[in-house]
Order: sequence, then structure tokens, then C-alpha cells
Amino acid sequence: MPLEADFIPWGPELELGIPELDSQHRTLVGLANRLFASLKQEKQGEKAALAIAELFAYSATHFADEEAFFSQFNFPSLEKHSASHAAFVARASEFEERLASGSPADTAEILGFLQAWIKRHIALDDRELARIARQATSR
Repeated sequence: MPLEADFIPWGPELELGIPELDSQHRTLVGLANRLFASLKQEKQGEKAALAIAELFAYSATHFADEEAFFSQFNFPSLEKHSASHAAFVARASEFEERLASGSPADTAEILGFLQAWIKRHIALDDRELARIARQATSR
């Protein structure tokens, strides 16, 4: 069931055409939308802390799966891609620590970071690697 207005709407610009990754990206986007709804209700507290922890825990699993998938194609840019994932995790950890400590979340900062990073990363970075992977498997 979609939120009244999804924070990050799922659409064709986020589809890569690789079913496993698309499914994981849908989950990632769904968790970001759930976090958005939680932060709208409370700027701090258990619900927001749990939502952000769930999103970031899933992100780590997804990144490992995605890197394993793309590593089979020996992309020269995979190291840069992995570094982008690591930077996301580092920034996410900062946000998670703030919420876990009971400090009020800077909702605009967290949500702005998530929205920009997820959209850019999937629609641009992942899409380019997926295009190359599809070409490699169609040969």
C-alpha cells in the first residue's frame, strides 16, 4: 500500500531490468518511504530510530549483494561504486547514531541525503553498470 505521497516514488527511471536488483531496490525505496512517514510523525524516538536502523541494515545487505553481482563482470568502475556504497554507510551511521542517542533528527538533512543519493545512485550509477552487465550476458 503506497503512502499518501511517496517520498521516493517507484518508476521506470529506477528499473534496471535485473529482477533481483530491482526487487532489492524496491525494498530499499519502500524502507526510505517508511522512514519518511516515521520522521513526519516524530523527529526523535523509537519509531524513527527503528525505521532508520532497518533502512541502513538493509542497505548494507543490498550493497554486498549488488557488489557481488557486478563483480562477476570485472567492471573497472566497481571500486568507485563500492566506495560510493561505503560513503553512504558512513553517512547513514552518523544519522543513526544521532537518532539512537535521542538527539532530534535534522529531518530535512536526512531525507534530502536519502532522496538525492538513492535516486542518483540507482538511476545513474547502477543503471550504467546494469547496462554493461546486460550487454555482457547477451553476447
